[in-house]
Amino acid sequence: MAKYFSIVPWQEEVKIYEWKEPDKDSIDSTIEFLSKGTLLEVLRFFLFFRIERGEATKVITRYMQYRAANKITERVLKNLSGEIDKNKGLIWHWQGSGKTLTMIFAANKLFRLLGNPTVLFIVDRIELRNQLNDEYCALDIMKPEVIGTIDELREFLKHDSHKGKRGVFITLIHKFKPSELRELEEKMKELPADSDIVVNRKDIIAFIDEGHRTQYGALASQMKNILKKAFFFAFTGTPISKTGRDTYNEFSYPPEEPYLDEYFISVSQKDGFTKKIVYQPRLEEQHLKKELLEEFMRNEFYEELPEEIKDDVEEGVKKRFNAIKLWFENPKRIEVVAKDIAEHFKACVEGRFKAMVVAGSRKACVLYEGELLKYMPKSHLQIVMSDDRKEDELVRAYVESEEKRTGKDFESITKDAVEKYKEKELPKILIVTEMLLTGFDAPVLQTMYLDKPLKEHRLLQAIARTNRPFGDLKEAGVIIDYVGIIGEFKKAFEQYRAIKEDIVSAVFGFESVRGEFTGLISEILEMFREIPKTSERETLLKAVEVITLSQETEKEFVEKCRKLKRLFELLGSDSAKAENIEKYNWIADVYAYYRKVVVQEPDIKPYIDKYYDKALKGVYESIQVEKSSKELPPTVFDDNYFEKIKQSAKDKREEAASILFALNKMVLVDRYKSPIYESLVERVERLMELWKEKTKDYEKIYLEETRVLQTIAQLGDRKNKLGFNDMEYYVLLRLEEKFGEEKELLQNVKDLSETLRNSIYPGWIGQVTIRKEVEREIRRFARSFKGKYNLSMDGIEGLYNKLIEVVRNYGG
Repeated sequence: MAKYFSIVPWQEEVKIYEWKEPDKDSIDSTIEFLSKGTLLEVLRFFLFFRIERGEATKVITRYMQYRAANKITERVLKNLSGEIDKNKGLIWHWQGSGKTLTMIFAANKLFRLLGNPTVLFIVDRIELRNQLNDEYCALDIMKPEVIGTIDELREFLKHDSHKGKRGVFITLIHKFKPSELRELEEKMKELPADSDIVVNRKDIIAFIDEGHRTQYGALASQMKNILKKAFFFAFTGTPISKTGRDTYNEFSYPPEEPYLDEYFISVSQKDGFTKKIVYQPRLEEQHLKKELLEEFMRNEFYEELPEEIKDDVEEGVKKRFNAIKLWFENPKRIEVVAKDIAEHFKACVEGRFKAMVVAGSRKACVLYEGELLKYMPKSHLQIVMSDDRKEDELVRAYVESEEKRTGKDFESITKDAVEKYKEKELPKILIVTEMLLTGFDAPVLQTMYLDKPLKEHRLLQAIARTNRPFGDLKEAGVIIDYVGIIGEFKKAFEQYRAIKEDIVSAVFGFESVRGEFTGLISEILEMFREIPKTSERETLLKAVEVITLSQETEKEFVEKCRKLKRLFELLGSDSAKAENIEKYNWIADVYAYYRKVVVQEPDIKPYIDKYYDKALKGVYESIQVEKSSKELPPTVFDDNYFEKIKQSAKDKREEAASILFALNKMVLVDRYKSPIYESLVERVERLMELWKEKTKDYEKIYLEETRVLQTIAQLGDRKNKLGFNDMEYYVLLRLEEKFGEEKELLQNVKDLSETLRNSIYPGWIGQVTIRKEVEREIRRFARSFKGKYNLSMDGIEGLYNKLIEVVRNYGG
C-alpha cells in the first residue's frame, strides 16, 4: 500500500496517510499514486504550508479530498468548454473527515487554472464563517476577503460596472435578503442582456458549507437569481431529504447522480480519520416526557435556527415549544443533572480528555455553570454562547459579571477560552447551547453531555464534535444522553433514503463496548492458550516468546492491547470491568513485561511533559506492572547495563532473551544513534532469526550475543582512543569495510572532517546551497580513492552513496 506524508524536518511527528483509489486494490492504488500525473498534481495543487500559533507545518491532501476536489474541477472545466451542461454537485463527506480543506483544495486549483475567477464560500453561521476564514488564512495561498455586511455585498456585486469582484470571498447566506438587493437586481435588468455582468458570468464558483435549510426559500432564491450562471457545490456531512427542501434536488442530479462524491461514516472510521461514537442514557427519570419528545420528533419547524434569522421566525412557532424549553431550564432538574455530570466527568473523563455540556438555552448554560461550580473550580468551566444579554436577566447579569471580572468583552472571553480548551489544560468543560455544535474541531473533546433536544442533521453535527482521533488515546466519542433523544436515533433518520444505514452505524450503545471488550480479551488470551495465566517471570517470558515469533504476531498483540486499554478506560465504572479484571490484569502484566524486555521502554517520567500531561499518565496507570517487570534493570544503556541483566536473570534462557531484546533496541531500533550500532545491524538481525526458530538453542544465541557485546566494547574503545566523533568514526568504518584497515585512512577522515567543519551544523540539510556544497565535497572525496584502489565509476558512486548517508545521519 502507498503510505505518504509531507516532509517537515523540524517536527518530531508527522501525519501518515494511505492512498486509495476506487475499485482498485492497494497495489494498483500505489501505482496510481506514484504515477507522474498524480504526484505532480499533488505537489502543484494539494500541498500547502500552514502557520498555526506561530508554528510552521505542511498540509497534504487525503485521498478522498483529492478525489472530490478533482471531480469539482473537472465538472467546471468541462462545462466551460461546452462538453457538459451540469453545473452543480453534492459532496457528502462525514463530519471530521476534512470537508473544509476539500473545499479549499478545489477552490485553489480552480482559481489558478481559470486565471482570476470569483470563488465564493457561503455559510449560514458566523462561527462557521470565522472558522473557514481562520483555516484559509493559515495557509500559504491567496487570502479570502470576508463580506461581512449587506453594504459590502452590494459593493462586491456592483464592482467593475456590475461585473462583480474577482478573487476568493466568504459570506453568509443571510446577506442575500431580497428587500436589500431588490434595487440592485432591478438595475442589472436594465443593462444589456449579453453584457459581462455578474448575473451572466459563468466563471463564478460557489461553495456552500452544510447545504441545509438556509439553502432553501427566499434567501437562496435571491442568491441564485443574482448568480444565475454560477456553479454551486454543496458540502455536507448530513444531507436532508424532505418534501420541499431536498438537498439532492437542489444540488445534484438524482437518481443517476445523488452525489458528485461520497465519503461515508463507515469508511471514515475504517481509515482512522474519525472515531465511532457510543452513547449512554443516564437519569432516565429526567428525560423529556414522551409526549413532548414525540411532538419534537414529529414537527419539522422545531430545529436549531441560526442566530441571524431567529427574529424572522413566526412567533407562534416559538410559543408552541415553550413547554420543551421550560423543561430544560428547570433549576431543580439542572441541579440533579449537573451533579451526575460532575460525578461522571471526574470518574471517566478528567485527566485524559475534555468534555462539553450542551444545554437547552443560554439561560440553561448559566444555570449549569452555577450548579457545576459546586463540584469544581471556575477555571475548569467556560460558557461559550453569543452575547444576547437582552434575552434574559440571568444571562445579562452573567455576561456583565464576566466582562467585569476579566476586563474583556464577552466575545473575546469566549474566543480565548476556546483556544485554551484546544491547547491548554484549562478549561476542561465548555458549556454551550448553539455555538460550537458545527465546525468545532477539538480532538481532546471526548464526552458530550447532551441536555438539549436535537434531531436529524443538527443531531449528527453536534455529536460528531466528539469523533476526532486524539493520538492513540481515544477509542470513541461518548454521548451522555439526558434527553432521551438518542434512543430515537433510527426513527430520526427514516427519511434519509439509502444513506440511513450508514448514518445509524455512526452511533453505538454502550452494550457494544462491553461486547467488544470481553471479545477482545478472549482473542488475546487465545494467543496464549497453552501458557498458564500466572505472573511469574518464567510464564511471562514464555508469553513474550509467543509474541515475538513473527512481526505479524507482535504487531497484532500490541494493537490489540492498546485497543483493550482504550476500551477499559471507556467503560468507566461498568460492571464488565470487574467481571473480567483478573484476565485483564494478566494481559496487562504480559504487555508491561513485553514493553520492558522487548521494547526496552525507559522510565516514563522524562517524557511526560512532551505530551498532554494527565492523558499520558492515565494510559500508563491503567497498566498493572507487577513485581516481575519492576525487578528488571532500568533501560539506560550504559557500561553496566548488560551486567545488570546477567545478575537479574534467573537462568540462561531469560538472560539470552533479555540481552537479545536489548541489542534489538540498541542496534535495530536505535541504529542511527551510534555508528557502532549501525555497523552491527546484520549480526543482530541474524540473532533475531535464531530466536524465531521453533526449537531455540539458547546457548548458541547467548554465545553469539556475547561476541556482539565484545565487538561493541572494542569499537567503542577504539573510537574513544582515536578521539573521533560519530560522523568521523562511521566514515572510517565505511572506508575500512571497503579497503581494509590502513593508517592512511585515518588522515583521510580527518582531512574530510576539516573540509566540512564550517558546513555541517544543525539544520544544514534544509539549506539547499550548503547541502549541494557538502555533496560536492563528498563526491570529490570518493573520487580521490579511484587511483590507489582502481575504483570503477560504479564503485565511486557506491562509495559516495554510503558516505553521504553517513554525513546526513551523523553530521551536525
